[in-house]
Amino acid sequence: MLHYTQNNARCEAGDLILMDVAAEYGNYSSDMTRTIPVSGRFCKRQKEVYQAVMRVGKEATKMLIPGVLWKEYHIEVGKIMTSELLGLGLLNKVTVDNQDPKNPAYKKYFMHGTSHHLGLNTHDYGLLEEPMQANMVFTVEPGIYIPEEGFGIRLEDDVVIQEKGEPINLMRNIPMEADHIEELMSK
Repeated sequence: MLHYTQNNARCEAGDLILMDVAAEYGNYSSDMTRTIPVSGRFCKRQKEVYQAVMRVGKEATKMLIPGVLWKEYHIEVGKIMTSELLGLGLLNKVTVDNQDPKNPAYKKYFMHGTSHHLGLNTHDYGLLEEPMQANMVFTVEPGIYIPEEGFGIRLEDDVVIQEKGEPINLMRNIPMEADHIEELMSK
């Protein structure tokens, strides 16, 4: 599920812990999500989904450039997510071909937005009809939630749009790669 409603279960081997955390500094907020395996290692399926979420995040980050419109950004990220969900066998071509454009098929497994403004508040105010500009700060937080398999994965970093080139990832030094997470967990 996207956000838990009860926090009273024991963490068991095979479970994942999704940590959505933030810090504040100098009156500015951050927002970060990592998903880690309780046992220290992802199972094969968890790792496949984890890597799919990472790929979506990397591609979404590249799209945060000046001039991009919020609505178009989310449409493009939806196409990338759809491709990943097809690869994971969660969607099939018939479902995608017959989807309602107002309710895309990928929303079954990725029901929230990819990014939000970040600033004085964790979910900061921003004009979504205006093009993105250099020095704006956004989260990038794709996720795949699979109730029928009993797990979900979300990964989130904070990035600053640059006048030229790719955005700067403010969380680039915080581990995110699955192998790095497993290595840290083994210690």
